[in-house]
Order: sequence, then structure tokens, then C-alpha cells
Amino acid sequence: MAADVSVTHRPPLSPEPGAEVEADDAAERRAPEEELPPLDPEEIRKRLEHTERQFRNRRKILIRGLPGDVTNQEVHDLLSDYELKYCFVDKYKGTAFVTLLNGEQAEAAIKTFHQSCLRERELSVQLQPTDALLCVANLPPSLTQQQFEELVRPFGSLERCFLVYSECTGHSKGYGFAEYMKKDSAARAKSDLLGKPLGTRTLYVHWTDAGQLTPALLHSRCLCVDRLPAGFSDVEALRRALSAVHTPTFCQLAYGQDGQLKGFAVLEYETAEMAEEAQQQADGLALGGSHLRTSFCAPGPPGRSMLAALIAAQATALNRGKGLLPEPSILQLLNSLGPSASLQLLLNPLLHGNSGGKQGVSWVHPRPCHCLTDPPCPQRCCNWPCRRRVRR
Repeated sequence: MAADVSVTHRPPLSPEPGAEVEADDAAERRAPEEELPPLDPEEIRKRLEHTERQFRNRRKILIRGLPGDVTNQEVHDLLSDYELKYCFVDKYKGTAFVTLLNGEQAEAAIKTFHQSCLRERELSVQLQPTDALLCVANLPPSLTQQQFEELVRPFGSLERCFLVYSECTGHSKGYGFAEYMKKDSAARAKSDLLGKPLGTRTLYVHWTDAGQLTPALLHSRCLCVDRLPAGFSDVEALRRALSAVHTPTFCQLAYGQDGQLKGFAVLEYETAEMAEEAQQQADGLALGGSHLRTSFCAPGPPGRSMLAALIAAQATALNRGKGLLPEPSILQLLNSLGPSASLQLLLNPLLHGNSGGKQGVSWVHPRPCHCLTDPPCPQRCCNWPCRRRVRR
């Protein structure tokens, strides 16, 4: 059962001793990409409450231990105090998959029927596991909840959708969660959104284990720092620059398999609160003639794992223009066609090669060649040898 999500405002942590002067100096050298105006307390409360409602809105339950001859009507009668939106009973496994009106009803049903008995059979009632939950990260901080829904909705029906906000400022942390009704919808969304440009940013999309997602884990402890100076490789200088208020427990620059710098770094802090204060101090910080852009990573994975995931995601993003899969060779293309179609494809540039057009394989369907007919043409109509087919 999902735990409560606090909507009280967290007071900022006290900076480490001696950090106040460094923080003030850093603030003077900051030039963040996007400065968001302060929000009034009522707006902050509304945003946090929306996230809480959506986080708790897991309305699908799984009932185990049902009698082997249980009927669908019997399950409906068992849950007669609730509004069922969907019910499927698997008699062979003694299970029922039920979708209720909302998460509150699901929590109440679990509390009422878990470890209760039906015809002397003890029931197990819990939230259904889901494999269709995505975290979409590196969103513009100014992106609204409505805009986020418009971004993820085209791929299928949504079960839950919410941005994660700072409990101090109420501003978006630049990532959100989208849970789909079906896994294939989530897979389409991940394939299409991963590496997609959105403003000046490139989206990163990760699968999320809903069972491991708790209110505390909604807030990331990892930061991604990009817009580093060209060729920047001094990881200790970066660590010092982002230690003005709190010292990171992990700080590493990204390198590709070829050993080349990828232009960003990942840092991890001891707590999410420390990461948030470090992000506020470091976003737009001047370093080596550049102004750093500091964003939150998706929550959950530790810094080392997140670094590897972002390196892989960046490679996918760079390949978006080429397609997510390697481009097939001519031989692979020909093998996917029938013999006649392959021959026509090869003959096309020969038939039209003297017309002054661009040489190479053309995908325009060529004029039918008599060499492919039976009986063959009496004279050669192209430079391809004509041979009579052998009939067996």
C-alpha cells in the first residue's frame, strides 16, 4: 500500500560551516538558463497535493487464494461496497484482477479483505504489480502539468501522470512519472520520447519499478551537470565547484567507450535535500568560461548506475536521426525482397542511368523489364543478361 506523501514545506538545510561566503560568491557568478518566479504558498500546496493524489492513485488490486470454482459474480458480490471498473477471474490460478474507482477504494479493499476468508480459503489482496511506469527526465523546469500530460498522452491511455515538485519552492524538478494502462503503450512512449529534443533539452526516459517507488524516493539525490567547458576533464575542480553548500558522495565525468569525454557529469549527494540545495546553487554557475546547467536525474538509481544509463541514453539520442537501429546494408535489403523485386531494384539505375539523374539505388518503382517476363524478350533491353527460365 502506498504510504502518505507529506505536503508540508521543508525548511532549507543549514549549509556546511564556512560555506556561506562561498555560496554568496557563487550566486554572483550564476547565470541560470531559466529563472522561475517565486510561488505563493497556496499554489505550492495545490501542486504538492496533486502529486500526492496521483502517486496514491493505484487502483488495481490482485486477489489470490480464491476457490477453484469461484465465479465472476462471486467476486463482484465480495466487493459490492466498491465501484468496479474491471474484473477478470482466473479460475485455474485462483486469482482475480480488479480495477476499482480510485486508489482510496483500492487501499480500503486491501485493508478489509487481505487475510480474510472466502469459503474457508484465506485471501491475499494487494496492489497489482505494474510494468508500464516510466520516468521522463530532463524536462524544462517551466513545463506545466498540462503540458506534461500532452507530451505523454498520445501513446496510450494513462493510469497516472504527475510531475515532481520541490517541497520548498513548488517548482518542477524537471522530471515526472507516466503510468500507462498497457505495457506496449509505455514501450512506444519510451521509444519515441527517449532522446527527443524539447526546447534546449534532450529527454531521458527510464523504466521505473512501481513497487520500489516510495514518497521519499520521488526526490532524486543525483544531479546531471552539462554545458561544461569544451574538453573539460578536471573532475576535482567540478567537485569543488559543486561543494559550496554540500559535498557530493559521488562525482564523475562521462566518458564513452572510445574514451572520449561526453560533455556532462553526474553527482550524487547524501540526501535529496542536499541535492536540491546544491542544484539551486550550481545551476548557471560560471566555470572555465561556461555557465553550467545543473538538472535533477531520475530518482532511484545511485550515481554510478545513473551515469551509465545517461551515457547509453545520450548514444540513443545521437542516433535518433539515423533511426534507433543500425541502418540495414544493401544485402539485407535485397534479402528481404523477393528475387524479382530484387532484380528490378538493381536494374533501375541501369535503365535510367543515362538520364542525368543521381546514380545509385532508387526506391521509385521501375518500369517493368521484359527480362523478368516468361517467355523472355527476343532482344536485350538492358545490360543485364537475359536467360530463358528452365521449367521443371
